[in-house]
Amino acid sequence: MSGNAIWMKEVKHFGVMVHYLSHTQPRSGEHEQDFNRMIDKFDMETFMEQFNHSGADWLIFTLGQNTGYYCSYNKYLESIAPGCCSRRDLALELAVRVKESGNKFIAYLPTEVDANVEKLREAFGWDLHPSDKSEFMKKYMIFVKEYSDKFGRLADGWWFDGCYNAAEKSFLRTREWDNTRFDRDLWFAAVRSGNSEAAISMCPGANSMNYVFDTEDFLAGEADFGKYPPEELPTGMQPHVLFWLDCSWGHWDAPGEIVPPKVSEDELYEYIVACKMRGAAATINIGIYEDGSMAEKSVEMLHRVSKRLDERKEIFE
Repeated sequence: MSGNAIWMKEVKHFGVMVHYLSHTQPRSGEHEQDFNRMIDKFDMETFMEQFNHSGADWLIFTLGQNTGYYCSYNKYLESIAPGCCSRRDLALELAVRVKESGNKFIAYLPTEVDANVEKLREAFGWDLHPSDKSEFMKKYMIFVKEYSDKFGRLADGWWFDGCYNAAEKSFLRTREWDNTRFDRDLWFAAVRSGNSEAAISMCPGANSMNYVFDTEDFLAGEADFGKYPPEELPTGMQPHVLFWLDCSWGHWDAPGEIVPPKVSEDELYEYIVACKMRGAAATINIGIYEDGSMAEKSVEMLHRVSKRLDERKEIFE
């Protein structure tokens, strides 16, 4: 097992993930259509207060996903598709604050732009050929390396989405491409350019407990809650599960209150204990509002679960 992700089973609790994207909705009122104004209004103090209160040991945060916008500056991206990055480098600010709090930061990016806006697809050369993505990969690795170099050791890990064999995914726009587009060694070199010890995970899709490469550091583990008992997770790398707790990955449909947790506190606690007893890590995706505040009921449940975990010292030994 790689040592780059060993910390995921050595920490006391769990991780938190949020999908904060340009269409993330507010609790009330109208959604802010201007991406820069939306990012400028992100309340860092409230977010960090809630994150620390939750008891989470790491944060997985989206730099961008299929919207044409990224909440962290990327010099290369701005050179080929101006205006896609926010003025405020929100993700970098978050990485600094999370690290200052003594916790870990994992950056999220897709590995494809099939569902992204036409401007991005053209800039990266995604649609040049239905199956040959070599030109896209050349450009995209420059893009990823630029982020890796900028975040450096602030990024303890990278969680990559969209590592699909597209013919297996009916929801995709095009379905001729697959994971042969990756040159594994060049890809990993780009990802680790800024931090040679960064943990890497590549997600082949929801409810697919497989690795894309045998040199990954931890399992992506995207699944519905409880679908995979910890004892059924594949071994070899750091076992890991990622599931949503309240809204399904993001608060995107309309303004309003985020729905309460879909499972009980006892169910969540018992599942995390079962994971930790087998050396597996768990990340819980919770809803986030446009202003950067997270779903209070979910945060409070995580807080209570973290306190209960503190009473079970044997699961960390």
